[in-house]
Amino acid sequence: MASEENNEIVEEELSLSEYLEPDTPEILEIKSLYNMEEEYSEYLGTIEYAIADYYYNTHRELKDKDVISALKDIKQNYEKDISFFKSDLEMLIIEDLLETLQEFPLSHHEFKLLFDYILWVIDNRSWVEDEQAYVKWTAYVLGLFSKEEEEDYEKQFKKITSEMGLTDAQADMLLLKKDADEFFEEGGLFEGREESEVLARETVADDLETGFFLMTDDEKSDFLLENGPDYIDLVQSYISDLAEKEDFEKLQAFYKKLSEKEKDFFPLHLMMGTIYLGKDPAFAKSCFQETLRIVDTLEEIPKETKEDLRASIGLLNKFMGEETEE
Repeated sequence: MASEENNEIVEEELSLSEYLEPDTPEILEIKSLYNMEEEYSEYLGTIEYAIADYYYNTHRELKDKDVISALKDIKQNYEKDISFFKSDLEMLIIEDLLETLQEFPLSHHEFKLLFDYILWVIDNRSWVEDEQAYVKWTAYVLGLFSKEEEEDYEKQFKKITSEMGLTDAQADMLLLKKDADEFFEEGGLFEGREESEVLARETVADDLETGFFLMTDDEKSDFLLENGPDYIDLVQSYISDLAEKEDFEKLQAFYKKLSEKEKDFFPLHLMMGTIYLGKDPAFAKSCFQETLRIVDTLEEIPKETKEDLRASIGLLNKFMGEETEE
C-alpha cells in the first residue's frame, strides 16, 4: 500500500522513469515475460495485488476495461510527472510500484513488458463472459473474497467451464487458488500457470492457459520463432491454421525462418511434409527426406524410434506415389 514517503515523492513532481535503470542490449532482447513470471513476480505481484485490493476494498463496480485503461495510461505516460495521473487506481498502482522499484531496480524496457504481460493476462480471461472476469478472478486467487463470495465465484466459474465441456478437475486447475501470502513466494500466482501443461492438448483449457489462440498470426509467428521447439503442439496448430486459410505464402515464410533458426527441429519438417501431401508431393517428399536426415544425426534419439519414423515416412511416400498414379 502507499506510504508517506511515496506521497512525498508524488508531491515532488517526480516521474516513474526516474526510478528506472537504463536498458542493456541483453534486456532489450527480451520480447515477453511469458515463462519468466517467477523472475518478475515481485513487480507482477505488486501490480495485480493493487488491482485486486482496489476492486475488492474500494470499488466493486470496477470493470476489466477500466483496469486496461489504467495500465495503458501508466505505460504510455510513465515518463511524465506522477501528478499527471488522476485516477485512484492508477495512483494506487504507482505508489505500490514505487516501493518495489526502490527495493528491486528495473529497466525501462522491463517496466513496459510488465504492463504488456498483465494486459495479456486480462485478455486471457476474456473468454469468461463477464465485464469483471479479470478483477474477480484476481481477487479470488489472492484470497480476498469471503468464504461465501469464494463459494459463489467457484460455482459460477464451474458453470461456465462445464458449458464449455471441461471437467471439475480442469476447472479447479484454471482457478489456480492460492492464499495471498503464497502469492509472493517462489513465483506465487504465476508459478501455478504452468500446471495447465498436464491438461489434454486438445482441450479448450490448454488454449485458455497458454493464451496462444488470442494472438494474431504475426504474434504467433514471433512467439514460435522464439520458442517453437518447446511448444511442438502449438507449431502444429499454427501451420495447420495457415494451411486451412490457404495462406501458403506466410506458411512457407515461417517454415524457412524456423528451419534456419532451429536446424535440429525435425518435427517441423515432418509437419510440413504432412501438410503438403496432397498439395505438393515433391515438396512433401523433400520435407520427409530432411526429417530423416536430421534424425540420423541426433544420437539422443533411440534406434527403434528412428526405425519407426523411417517406416512411417515410407508409408507416406508410398501413399503419395499411389495418389500421383491415380
